[in-house]
Amino acid sequence: MAEINAQMVAKLREKTGAKLMDCKKALVETQAEFSAQGEEAWIAAAETWLRKKSLSAGEKIQGSAERVAKEGLLGHFLSDDKRVITVVELSANTDFVAKNAEFLKLLSDLVHLAHTNKIDSAEKLGAMQMNGQPVSEVVKSLAGKIGENISLKRVVRFDGEIGFYIHHDNKQGAIVEVTGITGEKAQNLAKDIAMHIVFAKPSALSRDEVSQDLLKKETDIAMEKLKADPKNANKPPQILEKIVAGQVNKFYSTLVLPDQGYYKDGAKTVAQILKENGATVKRFERFEVGAI
Repeated sequence: MAEINAQMVAKLREKTGAKLMDCKKALVETQAEFSAQGEEAWIAAAETWLRKKSLSAGEKIQGSAERVAKEGLLGHFLSDDKRVITVVELSANTDFVAKNAEFLKLLSDLVHLAHTNKIDSAEKLGAMQMNGQPVSEVVKSLAGKIGENISLKRVVRFDGEIGFYIHHDNKQGAIVEVTGITGEKAQNLAKDIAMHIVFAKPSALSRDEVSQDLLKKETDIAMEKLKADPKNANKPPQILEKIVAGQVNKFYSTLVLPDQGYYKDGAKTVAQILKENGATVKRFERFEVGAI
């Protein structure tokens, strides 16, 4: 039976972030069964033992609801023909960690892995293999090593007539896919719409996507405000309904992309800009690091 040495304990601690005494105990507990298989297999078994006992720092940190990861970065890769883009959002507790060299390298590796394998979700990327283990475990290991909650939050892939905008701090961005136009015209218009999305923060592509419960709530609030205003006391119901309808339209413009005033020209809506260019937005995705 192979003996435990200080180098093995240190190596296990580096991989898991667990306490030295817990690392030694994990090696002792797995010694009889795995020591004969070689050091790497033994350390791997000890790492698994720590995770099962919730003694891995990565497990503790990622399982803490009190330490929500509200910082992080967006990484992206655009194909040479500018028709395919992959965006990966990797979150952390602090901006300091998001600038850490290991964090940046992991984000870069994840973006390339996702793009190469045509991955379009965090779940799928988390199950991919990296350095001989699942990506989800690689992320947990770095979390344990650094001592923060690091999370693979989102993976998005667009393929088509696309344009995108990622803010210079890599914390906000948007991707837009358009139909009706192609090539450079599509790329330029979609990029402009993506910049508008980052600025105006729409959440829906059409009015049909807005929750009816939310719409009713806003309608009821608008009507109650009107009724409580002495200036409207003697106005007939049909007039009040018209005023409410106008306010509901304004409400739509806070949520629905085509209804919004275009950020480059407030006199026009996004819908008008699209019509002028013979284009339609097929889909869009907005990113904001830290948004829940």
